[in-house]
Amino acid sequence: MKSTDKPAFALALTGCMVEIYDKAVSPVLLEVWCNALLPYELADVQAAFESYVTHPTDCKFPPKPGDIIRHLPQAATDDGHPGPDEAWGMLIRLISDERETGVLTDEMRAGWHACQPILDLGDEVGARMCFLDVYRRQVLEARQNGFKAHWTVTLGADPTLRVQRLNESVKALRIDVDHAQSLLPGPVPVSLDQVAGWLEGPEASPQELTTSQRLKGMAAMIRKNQAEADRSWVEQRQQQREAEIERKRQIQAQVEAELQRREIRTATAQQEAA
Repeated sequence: MKSTDKPAFALALTGCMVEIYDKAVSPVLLEVWCNALLPYELADVQAAFESYVTHPTDCKFPPKPGDIIRHLPQAATDDGHPGPDEAWGMLIRLISDERETGVLTDEMRAGWHACQPILDLGDEVGARMCFLDVYRRQVLEARQNGFKAHWTVTLGADPTLRVQRLNESVKALRIDVDHAQSLLPGPVPVSLDQVAGWLEGPEASPQELTTSQRLKGMAAMIRKNQAEADRSWVEQRQQQREAEIERKRQIQAQVEAELQRREIRTATAQQEAA
């Protein structure tokens, strides 16, 4: 909305809140609503108010800014940000399986950062609530500033899943083809061996035989590098698991110590009272 749209927006808001729900609208509240809906066109906002007050279930309660945003025409909110529940599903799939490749927005990563300590304690329900709260606030702020979703990739261990998730993201217009291809592995040893064998026919020229040997050498080098990378990755994952187990053990010990301290303090207080 433009600054010149403020009177018309105030009319739409007061018409909804005062006339329908008998709720007063203060200047401060009007400013809060204006700031929340600033990224959207006035016509879309007016349509969203009409959609809300005619909805069979939503209309039972006075709306909040987020309620009106949910009722905006789809084109008005087509900025690439997934809904909160979809975002959580994409995140939990990634962090629950080290094989998975995830393509996440900056707002999803902010929610991940906030909820990870709760996940570490094994409380997935609490972690989800934390993620949704942070994610909604981050998306609202992004929309207020006119920022569309910015997607980045976290690669998993499974090459097949990596290709699948990157292809899905390209089709969903979250990343472009060039970026996806840059994250995919190069020639595999089997394909190089196949080309080398094809060049070694009975009528192969000396140049073709030389090229064939070079391709075989490249395949052998790739196999060696892959084996070393696999060993390094396994060792790294093992170290991460051990560090995670130790961190959880320390957290549990701190919790148990705190509970014991409280029990001692309670018992002491009861003895003094007696």
